[in-house]
Amino acid sequence: MKINYKVIDPVGVKTPALIVFLFSDDKPGLRRRPELAGLKHLISPRLKTKDFTGDHLSVLGLFQEIKRGPERLILVGLGPEKEHGPEKLRSAAAKAAQAARDFNLQEAAMLLPPKWENLKNPEELAEVTALGVRLGLYRYDELKTRDKDKAGLLRHMTLVSAEKIETGKFNTALKKAEASAKAICYARDLVNRPSNLLKPDDLAREAKALARSQGLKIKVLGLAEAKRRKMGAFLSVTQGSESPGRIIILEYHGTGRRIKPLALLGKAITFDSGGINLKPADGLKNMKTDMAGGAAVLAVLAAAASLKLKVNLVGIVPAAENMPSGKSCRPGDVITSMSGLNVEITNTDAEGRMVLADALTLAHEYNPCAIIDLATLTGACLVALGDKIAALMGTDAELVQRLKEAGEKSGDRVWELPLYDPYFEFLKSEVADFNNAGGRAAGAIIGGLFLKQFVSEIPWAHLDIAGTARTEKGGPDTRIGGTGFGVNLVLHYLYSQE
Repeated sequence: MKINYKVIDPVGVKTPALIVFLFSDDKPGLRRRPELAGLKHLISPRLKTKDFTGDHLSVLGLFQEIKRGPERLILVGLGPEKEHGPEKLRSAAAKAAQAARDFNLQEAAMLLPPKWENLKNPEELAEVTALGVRLGLYRYDELKTRDKDKAGLLRHMTLVSAEKIETGKFNTALKKAEASAKAICYARDLVNRPSNLLKPDDLAREAKALARSQGLKIKVLGLAEAKRRKMGAFLSVTQGSESPGRIIILEYHGTGRRIKPLALLGKAITFDSGGINLKPADGLKNMKTDMAGGAAVLAVLAAAASLKLKVNLVGIVPAAENMPSGKSCRPGDVITSMSGLNVEITNTDAEGRMVLADALTLAHEYNPCAIIDLATLTGACLVALGDKIAALMGTDAELVQRLKEAGEKSGDRVWELPLYDPYFEFLKSEVADFNNAGGRAAGAIIGGLFLKQFVSEIPWAHLDIAGTARTEKGGPDTRIGGTGFGVNLVLHYLYSQE
């Protein structure tokens, strides 16, 4: 889809449809909206009769009676101005794109909404709006042979501004929106792809294709190399599957070689049966989602390369299946991790932290400035924070704060949980250095404390995206299935580091 921009009075836009955003606070007089003066004759009567209230995601189509300017208006509600933020604008823009598509339009225009407290610049508004438009048209249909959606029908959107804008900043904003949308949709595709079509080897091939297309350096470690490096934690998970695990390492160099890279780690359990501690039958079909952290890391590397961000990155994605078999790791087994620490396996369904343990040790070899991991780690996180907020834990206050700020700007919201060291007692073991599961209480924090054992003094942050990586409700900018959560969050963090 092509998105461009134009500075023009909206009443003069030649387009099959002009999309106009309205707050529920907007009154029929439209005094707060001088840019709508030329369209007042169409909009005001609808506000007076309350045919359109401006409620969030409400939509109303209006046709012109005169043959100049836009052929029709599509009014889209933003809700109360005081409640608004990037995620609400993004979903409203997605709803608007879907409305234009439902009118069977190939092109449309969209008037940028007015600035408000947490989106003050036209280029910020443009980035969020353009991202919403693209995400609203996302469909996972690569396996459909019939009844495909009309996702490709709307091909061109013009963003309209009634005030002068800085061309350079605006173009950069649109490029960021395009790169973010492609990356988020790429992550969604990987998460939505059935696990029989995305085994660890398949994910490694996908990463190699990505590296070729984006000019990234790639290395894939097989089982022999993992054994040579004594990655006992990773091997304990993959040993039960007939599909061998792989450790994918991608590097992006966007600045001087002497600048330390940021290490991004993503858990990629391509299917999680729970191993010997078999999961309940309900929800098993969605255990393909357990590689969402790895998908996010691949997507971020791709976007960073596309945007030529001035940062250095190393992405490490430990990919494995967690399956029950005669070769599977058993509860009560003790394994030796790459770090040399011995771990008692008390629950084979706490496998994500095991593959990440060795990935964290491996990351230290790259002498990174910081480490961020993304993982669908604990069901406890979903219970605590639901499906819209990810848990954030870390050892460095500045890193954690910057990720919080990136969450606010990106709409990928996070909430900090404490790495409360006294809770480490739940991981005590009589036969090893510690166990891998703890108990039910404080499950998300226990998972974070486990990972912390494999981190040195390097600043580290852990994002538990177990609740946010997939949605069963869907919405205008996120259909049922994979969400791509974390991609936009990390990209906004990287923007702040340039």
